[in-house]
Amino acid sequence: MMDKKTFKITFNRLLEASVDGISNEEKIKYMKKWIRDHEKMEENTISESNTLPNSIIVESSEKIGELVRTKLARIIRNNLLSPEKVRALQDARQCKNLFDINYPMFKKVTYDRPLIEQRTVNGYFRFWAKPVTIHNEKYLVCNDWYERNRTKFINWVEGLN
Repeated sequence: MMDKKTFKITFNRLLEASVDGISNEEKIKYMKKWIRDHEKMEENTISESNTLPNSIIVESSEKIGELVRTKLARIIRNNLLSPEKVRALQDARQCKNLFDINYPMFKKVTYDRPLIEQRTVNGYFRFWAKPVTIHNEKYLVCNDWYERNRTKFINWVEGLN
């Protein structure tokens, strides 16, 4: 949890940051969305905290993108991904077989290119804007999920428990 002073400092720093093509109003809009998403994730964490510490409850009424986002956050928080699993999830073929998605689930962030370029495939954003940290490494997460991927994703999550 972040105190008000830290939040204000971080907010102002983000607002002052130079981002080509994004106005302060758009930055505020994105930050509000991030706050709403963060609050929703915290609500899910509180509602799941009554379960076993490492178990992941899958609520099938969530939209697939939200399902992936909330469950993956909990999986990472509970350290349920071994380095071998993370390596496998960086392979597009294995992810196609595992989830029927068209891109690797994880793409390791490199510092030789801008993040926006690393998120893009053929001119389309195919990875989340905010990287996740797993085993002290940063990864972009595939955002190209469809309802057809739901069952395979749920089966994978349940297999981690």
